[in-house]
Amino acid sequence: MMVWCAGTVRAHHIQVSTQKILDQVEQFQLQNRAKEAIKVLDDGIRSTTAPLDLAYMYAYQSSIYTLKDSLLLAKNLTDLSLENAEKSKQPTALAVAYRAKAFLNNALNLPDEVVKCALYGLQKVENKEEDLVTKYHLNYLLYGAYSKWEDSEKMEYYIRSANRYAIAVKSPNLQANVNNGLSSMYLARFRKGKEKSLLDSSFHYLNKSYALLQTNAERISVNTYVITCINLANYYLEYAEDAWSSRREKAFEYLALAEQKLANNDVFSENWGNIFGIKSGFAKQNGDLNLAEQYLLQGLSRLMGAKGNSRIEYAINRDLANIALQKNDLKAALTYQQRAEDLLKKSFNEQQLFNAQKLEVQYEMAKKDRELEQSRERESFRRKQNYLYGGIALALLFGLVFLFISYHFRLRYAMAREKQLAQEKEDQAQQAAMHMMLEKEEQARLKVEQELLDLRRLQLEKEALANSLLIERKNDTLKQIQDKINNGEATHIQKLIKEEMLLQTDFEDIKMQIQELHPNFFNRLNERSIQKLTSLDLKYCTYLYLKMTTKQIAQALHVEPQSVRMFKYRLKQKFGLKKEDDLEGFLES
Repeated sequence: MMVWCAGTVRAHHIQVSTQKILDQVEQFQLQNRAKEAIKVLDDGIRSTTAPLDLAYMYAYQSSIYTLKDSLLLAKNLTDLSLENAEKSKQPTALAVAYRAKAFLNNALNLPDEVVKCALYGLQKVENKEEDLVTKYHLNYLLYGAYSKWEDSEKMEYYIRSANRYAIAVKSPNLQANVNNGLSSMYLARFRKGKEKSLLDSSFHYLNKSYALLQTNAERISVNTYVITCINLANYYLEYAEDAWSSRREKAFEYLALAEQKLANNDVFSENWGNIFGIKSGFAKQNGDLNLAEQYLLQGLSRLMGAKGNSRIEYAINRDLANIALQKNDLKAALTYQQRAEDLLKKSFNEQQLFNAQKLEVQYEMAKKDRELEQSRERESFRRKQNYLYGGIALALLFGLVFLFISYHFRLRYAMAREKQLAQEKEDQAQQAAMHMMLEKEEQARLKVEQELLDLRRLQLEKEALANSLLIERKNDTLKQIQDKINNGEATHIQKLIKEEMLLQTDFEDIKMQIQELHPNFFNRLNERSIQKLTSLDLKYCTYLYLKMTTKQIAQALHVEPQSVRMFKYRLKQKFGLKKEDDLEGFLES
């Protein structure tokens, strides 16, 4: 599990008061006191208007809400962090804002976006020796993204980079997290290759992490502490080759430490399931099914009532059902199995709600990215305009200087010699030609400006057309989701979301093609039709002009392919085409 790990921030240019707030937030995070951390950040945000300080505080607040699964609020805070980072014009502010965005994308399970944001953040602080904690987090996020793709080489590169920064900032908590990450990496390699040396490396890094726990317990977060102890206990359950009694004794020592840390902390209650699951595993290895069952029931009692533990409770009830079967207690096995099925349904419903929230956040993030891109395009256009105006002003200045020098020359020598009159007439003719040339240049400049404005207007019209189709299709999908929820057909929502995600890539390509259409395309269609065209008629014409297949059109409009074929026949009638005429060829013409 990837978390926003605590580590002292040292960023140049931020106010001393802001630095104290961030240090205090780091301490609260070590102790899993999220409410206090959020309050401190709220107070800090209200007390300053400095964009750099706000960028840091909004980023930290966003990541706390990400851990609390408040994804839409986290997304809004990330946007505020990015906006203030842009205003501050400080690379480190952009890096910490993109650190928060990468962390949010990790919670959304979007490794592609995690890599994109983390690499952009690293690029901003590549040659800077400040805020090493942000560099650590960006590298650790990249390690996590590549671990999902099982890219062993890049996993090791980024976890080793994260380790260098963890050592540089002298943070035991960050170092312990890196050691746990290295241990997981080697364990994954061992499970593939079964090489004993890989298992030894995994155990080695677990022991390094545990050594940090022993010497710096107060500087290690509760989650890191508990995970390290559980991983060591699990090693003795599954991989150690010592005698059973020796393995059990060592494992229970680590589990006792984990229980002690969790005793007054309910933030990571899901770890109780792991603790008692390991204890139950030792009991089963010893053939004591009654004791194994007791351990699982203890773990279940710790989990019940806590939010978001349905999947873990399901796994425990399933194990209890298996134990009951081994004891030939069919009644208990049936009871546990029924509870497991109920919890699986509950877990599925929770996941559906979470997926709906993820979909909304992804839509808002995509919308924000489009707005940001349009803003950058406008800024680029303004810069080009400024360069053009500056060049024209410079040319005019040179022209004025030249006119002044010419006039001064004529005035100086006009009275000297009469015969200079002929030369003066020639100079006047030259000046008239210069004026004419400047007028032509001015006309050319105005023409270029008008062409640029026309191109921009056409581009905006095309973008409006493309975006209207995209928004209409998104609204149609959301309406179907709402209808299915109202009709009690929630089980079909997941399928609908999957179909929407599969269609997304095709529709992005289609959107680019729509933007190439001339705005008069629809005017010409209306002129050629013998019956009035509806908005749906125009939409079908657009998709057919882009050579979309019947299946693609059916998926985009959420209708049956047969309906698309019938609609094409009705379009022929509206355009006065014969049965043998080719509708697609007509639209292309």
